[in-house]
Amino acid sequence: MAQKDRSNHYVEPVEIEIYLKKAGKVRTIIKDLFIELVDVIPGNKHAEKIFEYFRGKEEPIDLMEVMNIFPEYMTIIFDSYYQHTALYEKLSMHFKSALGGSIDSWRQSLYFVELLMKYEPTIASSNYLGDFQTHNLNYLIRKLNSLEQTFLLEDSTVTYLIKRHYRAHEGEPRDREFDKLVELWQYNIKEKELRY
Repeated sequence: MAQKDRSNHYVEPVEIEIYLKKAGKVRTIIKDLFIELVDVIPGNKHAEKIFEYFRGKEEPIDLMEVMNIFPEYMTIIFDSYYQHTALYEKLSMHFKSALGGSIDSWRQSLYFVELLMKYEPTIASSNYLGDFQTHNLNYLIRKLNSLEQTFLLEDSTVTYLIKRHYRAHEGEPRDREFDKLVELWQYNIKEKELRY
């Protein structure tokens, strides 16, 4: 796959064991599973306004900045996220540092977003903000791809991206190679869980 195409995908390495009959050995090879990043469509006028602002600046959606720029959402955001305010403040600092040129901060931002996604959806995201976490996840993966950085996501995040891919392509002919690699990846995950 061309580098241009790679930028809009998360690439998950999948281990495949091959039995070499002549040599009588099992060899492990790695094949890349390319998971398309499906863009988030804001679900209401509030989310459209927020997404449009940050997309216009080509920046991730920073919850701390949302409260500064759109103070009308401050109360609903605080009520939904007060338990994780410290994490969102750290994420905001990483966003700012990353936008200033720190590659490590892009990577740290990705891991914070992965963590914070576990606490979604909230009333704020469901009714006002939209799925800003998935938007940020896609944004950060694309950013790290454009910087040619190597990184891996948690298994639960990879599963989520695979589900979004299937949902986006419902009713279309199945990609057999993609399906087979997903099946192998899922098998490897189950095997890993059994070992630990």
